[in-house]
Amino acid sequence: MTGTSAPPNLRGLVSESAGGDYGATGFHQRHTAEPGHIVEIAKRFRESGYVLEMMTCEDRREDLDAMRLVYTFNRAVADRHVVFVTLPFGGEAPSITGEFPSGDWFEREVFDMYGVRFGGHPNLKRILLPDDADFHALLKDFGRIEDAEGGGE
Repeated sequence: MTGTSAPPNLRGLVSESAGGDYGATGFHQRHTAEPGHIVEIAKRFRESGYVLEMMTCEDRREDLDAMRLVYTFNRAVADRHVVFVTLPFGGEAPSITGEFPSGDWFEREVFDMYGVRFGGHPNLKRILLPDDADFHALLKDFGRIEDAEGGGE
């Protein structure tokens, strides 16, 4: 792994970038990017000596009419960056497993729990739920009483 002391240059790859309040949020920097840039962003973090610390998803259909992917990159000398990628519901994000093999299970979990697909993923299949499950358990509308037979009456 290569590593430099400087954080990666993300100019042209992020639409927003701002210092974070580490004491309040746990992040030194917050970034917002388009799905098509996440592979290059991941590559630049890897080349700068960062690891993919975590990746998850937020069901933001109520306020953004979209899903939001959340990537956290960090390195030995704490310098935590969070990258938010908003994706239309039902859309596909590029896989970052080519840059961070550890992204394999993170992306599989997001696929399993939220239904987000990752183009180029080497083995995108369920990881927690049964293979024949026809639902995604962490979507906000999963299991709503008003959707059940009889409407919860």
